[in-house]
Amino acid sequence: MNRPELSDTAVRRCGLAAVVLALASIPLAPLNALARMQTESGRSDLENPQAAWWAQPAMDALRPWLLDFADVDRVYVTYGKFYLIAVVAVLACVLAAWSRRPSELRWAERWGWRLTVVGYAVMGVGHVVAYWLLWVEAGFAVIIGSMLVGIFGNVLLGYGLLRAGFRPRLAAWVVLLDLPFSLVLVEMSTMALTMWPMMLAWGLVGWSMWRAPSPRATTAPSPVVAARP
Repeated sequence: MNRPELSDTAVRRCGLAAVVLALASIPLAPLNALARMQTESGRSDLENPQAAWWAQPAMDALRPWLLDFADVDRVYVTYGKFYLIAVVAVLACVLAAWSRRPSELRWAERWGWRLTVVGYAVMGVGHVVAYWLLWVEAGFAVIIGSMLVGIFGNVLLGYGLLRAGFRPRLAAWVVLLDLPFSLVLVEMSTMALTMWPMMLAWGLVGWSMWRAPSPRATTAPSPVVAARP
């Protein structure tokens, strides 16, 4: 898999999409978590004291409007559909950021980009199967497989970006530490909140690309591709 080629306009649009979806994930990921806690298979998550302290009051407050518009399984699936849109935006942002990297990359970053793209592409397929085709168990099996690929991809990519002096640097750190961040969030809720590190990292990258001037309009390096010698 080689580095993609995208136009300046496409890069900025991909960046903006990642920003918008990152902002949307702030309320929608917890809503999906709360919706799952209402289902029979998700009640055990609500019994977790580390989740119950915030989830029960939030569920009581939101249930009349945002959690009771259909039966509990339908509500859960409805909020789950957001994940496919979010993953598509993230994948577009990843491809756009990769297209702005130098043609010659160190081994870790080069394979990090490849595994990350594959991981998010497979994750998108998993969300289609789980939330759109409603084959939930099969879909989650695909999603878990994509997450295993993503673990290696995030470590390699995060390390490679930090070593290359990638900006925004916080995004590279979040990519590198995606797994521990996700494990902490799972302990406080459900798997729904594990999307936050992903959305934060690529939302920051997307903001950088969207706000950066076109390389055709200036000789200054883009914040996304700038690297230390």
